[in-house]
Amino acid sequence: MRKRVAAASFLLAVGCASSGGLRPLSETLPSVIPSAARRATWERIDGDYDTPGEHVRYALFVDPERPGLFRITQYRVSRRSPGAGSRSRFEDAAEIVVWNEVPESRVPLRCFAEERAEGRDRRVPASWRHVSPATPEFLASMHRAMEIYTRVRREGRAGPPVG
Repeated sequence: MRKRVAAASFLLAVGCASSGGLRPLSETLPSVIPSAARRATWERIDGDYDTPGEHVRYALFVDPERPGLFRITQYRVSRRSPGAGSRSRFEDAAEIVVWNEVPESRVPLRCFAEERAEGRDRRVPASWRHVSPATPEFLASMHRAMEIYTRVRREGRAGPPVG
């Protein structure tokens, strides 16, 4: 009996992991973001969490010259939708990248949203479009980024713990 339960759990985990929405974050970021070679010297905080209706996957990058500051925030929200039977399916929203280009200045952060053509091979690097600070999409992106920062700090994974 235990072997059947273990096998069923394994198959469920594989099925969920292979369902849409749980793909890794893009390795190719907007061209204005520091290169992968430069980012390799930065601290990277990866994580994910679930809400009742979503799965959020993120990566935060901390420049060693500015400890305690997330210079790059990359995340994707996958919405949970009913699947066949009792299994949920995840539907990807656009991946978002927030770039704190000039942390010493009080200017809006730069925000980019992933552009993927329907049916496009997921192995093909994403293209990115700029999200204007004057849009609801920008505000929603910043609210989500703040939610991620709060969770990461509350978990004690970066900066002083939030009480």
